[in-house]
Amino acid sequence: MHSIERVLQIKRLLTYNLLAWCLLAVLAGIQQYSYALSFSQNFDWKSIIRYPLSVYLSYWALSYMVLDFFLMSRKWTRPRLILFHLLMSLLFGLFHKTLAYICGLLLERLFLPAESLDWQELIKLWADTWFDIISGITVYWLMLFVLTALDYWQRFRDQSEHSLTLKHQLSEAQLHSMRMQLQPHFLFNALNTIAMMVRRKEQDKAISMIIGLSEMLRNNLSLKKKQFISLDEELSLINHYLTVEQARFQDRLQVELHIEENTRQAQVPNLVLQPIVENAFKHGIAHSLDQARLRISSYYENERLILEVYNSTDVAPHDWIMAKSKGIGLHNTIDRLRQLYKGKAQIRFIAQEDGVLVRISLPALEANDKFTIKKEIISE
Repeated sequence: MHSIERVLQIKRLLTYNLLAWCLLAVLAGIQQYSYALSFSQNFDWKSIIRYPLSVYLSYWALSYMVLDFFLMSRKWTRPRLILFHLLMSLLFGLFHKTLAYICGLLLERLFLPAESLDWQELIKLWADTWFDIISGITVYWLMLFVLTALDYWQRFRDQSEHSLTLKHQLSEAQLHSMRMQLQPHFLFNALNTIAMMVRRKEQDKAISMIIGLSEMLRNNLSLKKKQFISLDEELSLINHYLTVEQARFQDRLQVELHIEENTRQAQVPNLVLQPIVENAFKHGIAHSLDQARLRISSYYENERLILEVYNSTDVAPHDWIMAKSKGIGLHNTIDRLRQLYKGKAQIRFIAQEDGVLVRISLPALEANDKFTIKKEIISE
């Protein structure tokens, strides 16, 4: 596939280009024939060699030059791009006028007994009709306009598909989070813990856990559809979940939040931490009888936002590989980070002597920042 077909994602674009010039040549021939009939003139079939055949054959040959110039300059800055194409369109007009005359002469030698014009007459005719160069310049800019329109249309389609994919992944993340928190054994354990607290007459703890469970379920039903939220909002979602889990595991669980104040308003992908925290309980704390420690940290490092979730009781196998993990929530998080940050986000699982540290490194992004992420994605 030619590079222009790959960039614009249009199969057989070069074939369509040839057919378009052929169609224009046929239409021009019909127009000439109709003009001769309307003025009761004899139509000279030999004249179609010089026009339209030679003219449109030259346009088709030089159209490859326009395609190459378009590919070369499509990512340039606007002033540089305009200046470049102004010069190239002038060259295109000159080349086309010259090439059309040469093609006409060669075709006449090939198909006719003698040429209609010799070289000297051709040179004089070229000089007398220099303004035809303007037609070539116009055709150049028309081609450039069509290519630019196709390029913008393709980018718009890519952006729309990208946005739909992100929305789908966010919905999956929300659904996964809801399923994790509405699992029968989770609710059974939570309600059983509340009942135990009531029996022990630990009314304050029981009320706190009921409120936490209620807020967690309410938040799940009213999850925001935004791709990005503030870190403070993300932590608020996690806090209700941790309130319930802390009541379940009581003194066996120690939760630490090391959140630097200047990171609270940083924009992060919606539900970026929730699946990791849930995995810490699902694969670590829930399977261990030892004292457990869960630490969530956030800070800036080299103009990047660092989010960390440390779990002291992770029991994942030593040969566990992130890429081969079948966890839907984790895979979804990795895919979303890859698409939102175009490869500029990192997520690492670091095995430590006493647990596992999940470290997410994101480009620093405040609410009003544009960075490299499309503004329309942020405002969805």
